[in-house]
Amino acid sequence: MKSFIRAGIVATALLSATLVGAQEANYPNRPITWIVPMGAGGTSDVFARTITPFMSNALGVPIVVDNKPGANGVLGEDLGYRAKPDGYTVIFSSASVAANPFLKKTNYDPKNFVPVIHLGNVWLVMMENENVKAKNMQEFIALAKANPGKLTFSSWGVGGMGHLAGELFNIEAGVKLTHIPYKTSPDAMTAALSGQTDTTIQTSSLAVPQIKGGKVRGLAVAAPTRLAELPDVPTMAEVGLPGVKIDTWFGTFLPPATPKPIVDKLNAAFNAALNDPTTRDNLLKRGIYPKGGSPDDFNRYFLAEMAKFKRIISEAGIQPD
Repeated sequence: MKSFIRAGIVATALLSATLVGAQEANYPNRPITWIVPMGAGGTSDVFARTITPFMSNALGVPIVVDNKPGANGVLGEDLGYRAKPDGYTVIFSSASVAANPFLKKTNYDPKNFVPVIHLGNVWLVMMENENVKAKNMQEFIALAKANPGKLTFSSWGVGGMGHLAGELFNIEAGVKLTHIPYKTSPDAMTAALSGQTDTTIQTSSLAVPQIKGGKVRGLAVAAPTRLAELPDVPTMAEVGLPGVKIDTWFGTFLPPATPKPIVDKLNAAFNAALNDPTTRDNLLKRGIYPKGGSPDDFNRYFLAEMAKFKRIISEAGIQPD
């Protein structure tokens, strides 16, 4: 009798493994939900919707972008974390996923997400109101050191990349700019334009038109090289701040325990999308720089980003919600 039971257990396990293998081999065969934990119209949403048509065609199934904004991305990330690990729920994440564990109480450990791919980056630009009495970064740092706490910078909220970039600038430059948070990037940009704040750090897509229009002065870009759109604005490294390495990056994760064949299939499709000339050109026009690579590449990058944000948040004394 015991032998019969053991044989039944083994047979059931083999059948389950066979069914799982068949499901993975047949993946995908129905629509995929892509959770974007930010609101419609933002850079995350634009990025996702720009590459979705190519992805749908490559995988042969519809991909539904599902915006789930809230708590700096925590709401959508939590939904994705708890989803069934079958490849039909994909999580679009920005750099905030690496900072959130040190800023908020989360019901998940982002290290347990299954990384798929580093999708790309949007570089950040530091700029100042034209009435600030500093014509370049060196003069601005000198002015800030002479007036600790008096110069201000605006961002799109506590814990956002604009805020953390400003705090990292404070650390690396040895100054103390006072943070003034606003609800959105446009609000923070308007504050700098109007002189409500002295500076702001924004994505290049928002910064470039304002700098070219002469409404603000570009101080430096937090990018590896100068941007083609802003050839006269130096990099942070060029102005003596190589440690100010921070940007808004985007990547894709899957729920914990998602099988590797599914991860690999999605990784291949995403890489194909990012290398497609039309898709790539559409992203670059929006100030988004495609990346790509393997899941392991993205995991290494992600873990390094978590360590960086932990350091910034700790040294800046930012208290978690």
